[in-house]
Amino acid sequence: MKTVFSAILPLVFAASANAWLQTNSGTASFTYYSSCDHPACGIDTTNGYTAAISQLTFGSAPGLGAGDACGRCFAVTATADPYSPSYTGPFGDTIVVKVTDMCPISGNSEWCGQTTASPENTHGASVHFDLCTDTGADKVFFPSGHGALTGTYEEVDCSQWSGADSTVSQWNGACLAGESAGLWPGTTGCGNQGTSV
Repeated sequence: MKTVFSAILPLVFAASANAWLQTNSGTASFTYYSSCDHPACGIDTTNGYTAAISQLTFGSAPGLGAGDACGRCFAVTATADPYSPSYTGPFGDTIVVKVTDMCPISGNSEWCGQTTASPENTHGASVHFDLCTDTGADKVFFPSGHGALTGTYEEVDCSQWSGADSTVSQWNGACLAGESAGLWPGTTGCGNQGTSV
């Protein structure tokens, strides 16, 4: 029995070490950021709404390059303000964003602190989207006076995204292959790098 247990134990740890949270729909939280001109996916878009996604979903640790979320498109919808629970709307439009960046856990634990051991952030969301203000996403998504929202997301085909990718890669290894991959789960675009948190 000891031999069987010791053979299975490494497989369990290996499987859990790479358990990126990459589902095609679920609960989400939303904030926004600016100066989005050096995205972790390695390429800019010329127009269209873009976002950073929480590290556990991005599929790469900081400094390791693009994760499998790069280039994937998501329809995002807000339904509540976690800081103003009595606010019931109206909320901004549902928009389609393309993932071009990562929201790392370090320095962003309130929103992007999901881990395999604790797969929801402090606001109960499994995925966080940090919308890029440089692309104007915040103006159509966030109601005036609101800078943090919760709601839902759903992965969609990138034909629903209104933007266009730049033809200039910022560095070698740029990857936006998610746009040509099938939807999660079970398909690979850029691929994951390293191990999950």
